[in-house]
Amino acid sequence: MKRLIMGTVFTVAGIAHFRKPEKFANITPGFIPFKTFIAYFTGVLELVFGILLLAGKIRNWQLSGMQKFLWAVFPANIYMYTHREKLGLSHLPKWALLARLPLQNLMSRMLEDLKR
Repeated sequence: MKRLIMGTVFTVAGIAHFRKPEKFANITPGFIPFKTFIAYFTGVLELVFGILLLAGKIRNWQLSGMQKFLWAVFPANIYMYTHREKLGLSHLPKWALLARLPLQNLMSRMLEDLKR
C-alpha cells in the first residue's frame, strides 16, 4: 500500500511540474539558479520515481535516491512557509504550510519501509 501511495504522490507531483512549471519555479529559493530548469528536472525525477514505484520495479538504491531527493527539495517547502505573501500564497493558512513540513519525514520513512 505504501508503494502505491508514494508512487501516486510522486506521479501526480511530477505531472504538476509540467502543467504549472512557473509555480514550482517560484517556490525555488532565491539562491538557486535556473529555476525553470529545476522545476522541469524535478518533475522528470518525480515522474520516474512514481512510475518505478507503481510498477514495483524498485531497488534499495533507488529508494535511497528518492529519500535524498525529498530532503533536497525540502528547502522549497521552507521557502513557501517563510515567503507565503511574496509567493502569492496568503490564501493558504500559515499553519497549513507549517503542517506540510513534517510530510517530508513521513514520506522518507514510508520509502524506508519499502526497502528489502
